[in-house]
Amino acid sequence: MTAFPREGSVDYSLPREVKFTNMTDAPTGREERFFALVLPALERAGYAAYGMQQKLVADTGMNKSTASRLLRGETIPHVKFFPALAKAIGLDPVELLVAAEIVPREYLESQQTLSETDRSQVGSEPITPEEAAERLGINDDVGRFTFFAVVEKLTTDNADEDSSGGATAQA
Repeated sequence: MTAFPREGSVDYSLPREVKFTNMTDAPTGREERFFALVLPALERAGYAAYGMQQKLVADTGMNKSTASRLLRGETIPHVKFFPALAKAIGLDPVELLVAAEIVPREYLESQQTLSETDRSQVGSEPITPEEAAERLGINDDVGRFTFFAVVEKLTTDNADEDSSGGATAQA
C-alpha cells in the first residue's frame, strides 16, 4: 500500500487545517486561555520539540495520549497532573488552576507575597490544608480537591528535598 494516492484515484485524506463544523468543535474560552499559557511554556521548556513527548510523559505522569493531545492543544489534562506539569514547564500550579477556571482569577490577584504584607507571618501558627482552603474561600468540591492535591504535591516535594540533603531552615 502506498502513502500517496495513485493517478486517477480519489484522495480521501483529511485536510491538515481543522475547520470547526459546529460550536461544539470550537475551543472554549477556558481552553484558549489554558493553551495560551501552557503551550508557549511547553515550547520554552523544550517539550514541543520532535521526540520530546516521552519526556513529558515521564516528567508529568500523564499517559502518551493525554500528553499528545496537550501538545496539540486539544485537551486540558486532569487537574491531578497540574503540579507536575507546572514544575516541568516552570509555572506556578495556581496559574494553571486559574487558566483552567478551576480557581477564580480573583484568587490569584488577591495573593500577596510576604514582603507585601504589613507584618511578618514567620513564626505564625501552622494551619491545616482544610483551614487554608476555608480561609481562601475555596468551597467547591473540585477546587478543594485540586487545592489539597497541590498542597500534597508541594509538601511531598519539600519532604523529598529535605531528606535528600536539600536546604533546610535553621533554628
